[in-house]
Amino acid sequence: MTTPTATHVDFKEVRIVRQQNNNKTVKGSMERDDRDTFYKNINKKELERTLKELGVEFEVFWEKCKNDDMFAIGLAGRLAINASRQGSKDETEQLRTCNFTTQACGVNIVNLPPTGTRPTKDGKLVSKKEMKAQNITKDYCLKSFDGEISGEMKGFIAAKVAFGNGGHQDNVFEEMDTVAEWWKRFKKNSSDYLIILIDTDQDNKFKCIRDKYDTCDNIKVFNHVQFQEYVISNYWRK
Repeated sequence: MTTPTATHVDFKEVRIVRQQNNNKTVKGSMERDDRDTFYKNINKKELERTLKELGVEFEVFWEKCKNDDMFAIGLAGRLAINASRQGSKDETEQLRTCNFTTQACGVNIVNLPPTGTRPTKDGKLVSKKEMKAQNITKDYCLKSFDGEISGEMKGFIAAKVAFGNGGHQDNVFEEMDTVAEWWKRFKKNSSDYLIILIDTDQDNKFKCIRDKYDTCDNIKVFNHVQFQEYVISNYWRK
């Protein structure tokens, strides 16, 4: 059998294309007079700001968009949902891409929903159902894991895509560090792994978190290509 090779996805380009598609969806809804689609695909607070800056009511704005193509293109780009805020789509693609390779090595990855497994601040791993049954509030938990690993390798994945500086992008590394600290405290002797999966252009921050947990045997910090290569190296059997 041929040894698997890692699949590479340019997540920065994926976001660019998705933003272009978001913009086209909003522009198309204007052309078709489709207000339902329009509202589902825009930042509503940005619409409020735009109307205030223009000094017009929505109906005037809407008619202008329907009849002025250049105006509509400009406003669609401003109002469309920001692709960088659609992280769940990036994370789904990260896990799908990795699983395409790792499953050939006996390592299976499944996406977990936001209601899936969460760490609690006192060291438990609980589902939403268990949280309700045990009366555990969300503020007593960390973020839920994005993926679960089974088969030859077992554990959980915390996945993020972060490009650019500031705001939400900076919070990604703080969030991942919090999860890794929890794992180091409560699960360092477990045979399960925590995979911190980050695709980013923030090389220094990535290196910092990778180096911080380098001595923890069951915490691994990778981008999606490095994770695939790790699995191939350690679990591929000819």
